[in-house]
Amino acid sequence: MRVAGPGRIFILFIVSAVVLTYPLGRRLFSHIPRGDEPVGVVPFFNLWTLQWNIDQLQQGYPRYWDAPIFAPDRGAFAFSETQPLSALLAAPLWLGLQSPAAGYNALVLLFLTLNGWFAYWLLRHWEVSGLSAFLAALVTQALPFVAQEMGVLQLIAVFGLLWSLLFLSLFLKQAGSDRPAWRTGFGLALGTPVTFFTCSYYGLCSVFFLPLAFMFQFQKKHLRLKTLAQLLAIGLILVLLSGPFLWAQQQHLRRHGFSRSAQTIENNSARLADYGQVLDHNLLYGRLLGLESGQGQRLFPGYGLTAIAILGLFGRQQPRVKRYLLVATLLAFGLSLGLRLDLGGGVPYDWIRLHVPGFGQLRSPFRFAALVQVHLALLAGFGLHNVGRWFFPYRSLILPVVAALVIIEALALPLPLQPTPPQPERIPWQTWLDDREPAARIVILPFAASNRVADFEQTTRWMLANRHFQGEMLNGYSGFFPQDHGQVREAMLQFPTLAGIDLLREKGIDFVLVFHNMAGAPASEAIQTHLPIAFHDEAGQVILYSIKAPD
Repeated sequence: MRVAGPGRIFILFIVSAVVLTYPLGRRLFSHIPRGDEPVGVVPFFNLWTLQWNIDQLQQGYPRYWDAPIFAPDRGAFAFSETQPLSALLAAPLWLGLQSPAAGYNALVLLFLTLNGWFAYWLLRHWEVSGLSAFLAALVTQALPFVAQEMGVLQLIAVFGLLWSLLFLSLFLKQAGSDRPAWRTGFGLALGTPVTFFTCSYYGLCSVFFLPLAFMFQFQKKHLRLKTLAQLLAIGLILVLLSGPFLWAQQQHLRRHGFSRSAQTIENNSARLADYGQVLDHNLLYGRLLGLESGQGQRLFPGYGLTAIAILGLFGRQQPRVKRYLLVATLLAFGLSLGLRLDLGGGVPYDWIRLHVPGFGQLRSPFRFAALVQVHLALLAGFGLHNVGRWFFPYRSLILPVVAALVIIEALALPLPLQPTPPQPERIPWQTWLDDREPAARIVILPFAASNRVADFEQTTRWMLANRHFQGEMLNGYSGFFPQDHGQVREAMLQFPTLAGIDLLREKGIDFVLVFHNMAGAPASEAIQTHLPIAFHDEAGQVILYSIKAPD
């Protein structure tokens, strides 16, 4: 059975991405994936992240880091994943169709397609047969971890690491011969920025796995001055492309003193039991067999994927690569356990978070499970190749059946979707505020009731709706929150009080915007005892109260 040419293969990966996201293809303009997220907060936040990137792109990046949330704090866009490359990829459809949902969903489908595309070419370079590589790439597209995280846009993009692994192998192959390696070297240099600028989590993960892959594939023939000079040039290009951006983001985080507590990291570290938990919307286990997952993460890779990956360890083909894949799988598994992995009184992840830059800000070590499954899928490519060798006369029949069983076990369909909120261009209170000089700072009530993610859904809706508002708001949602956000929340939940009004004045807030038709909103009569009405939108039941101190 011959595999189609590169163009047709790419189209097949697109088709596979559409199938894996069903019924998203029917709702491209109205919904975005929610995945395993219980509410729309994280998908809305990622939609806002792309929106801010694209708005800044159109304006020439006048204040990229100073997103209009958490006023008056500066650098608020650095508090979470920035995803600048993702936004550039989404921008053509986003702007061309004037549809944020279409741009976002095209990006989801593109990421899944590239996951398969780079897995395929990586396995082909590792001399896996065309059919086995193609089927293993389909398995890579259907990874259970990616299905779980469909609501967290950046975690879909595992292709960045695959890109780097591919060009690393190509570079080492050419560097060990007399063929010039500059082209593949440049591809290798691009891999890390691509990974960081689509998902900084995976970018930081690559700090461990790319050197590991290099170590296992490095040979004596690479000990040449020319190769070392090329590696130095690759490192320099990599630093020039990604260093200034990452340094700027780290400066903002350092200025605010952000870090994760040991308790937070431990709570988001995987348990061994998590590797036996399946998604509730998994087609086989959840929807057909009715199995329900308990507390914790759903990190089950699948019996089929694990079995075929083990078969990949057999045979003499690419022994260095196989050793890397095995060690990388075990390393990713250990790292996913985070602070729960105690080796006789020593906790390796504790040393990592204290000494490796960037890891002190990471909240969720369980996400290393993505790399457990990625490396299992690559090993599965060798496993399918071995099955094809062992049953050569019947491989065209057996291999698709085996891969289909692995994929069916992993399918999580239908994909839970989240309707996107409408984004009217002209909101009366925004128009009124935009006519004021200078640009206003506001706080919107009712405020998020607690620090639980679910309580920030309305906040993220306001963030999306405020793209045409020229000022800033005290509210916000992100990976990190200003250190006094809890104090602000308590004051706003008790509003109006004199202490709360003084706090707002200290922060330079100009107006209190209240949606009086929402549950938890303070009564207008109570507010008017302290603050005058500045604008009243009767149709929307929205009132702006002036917070300016009396003369």
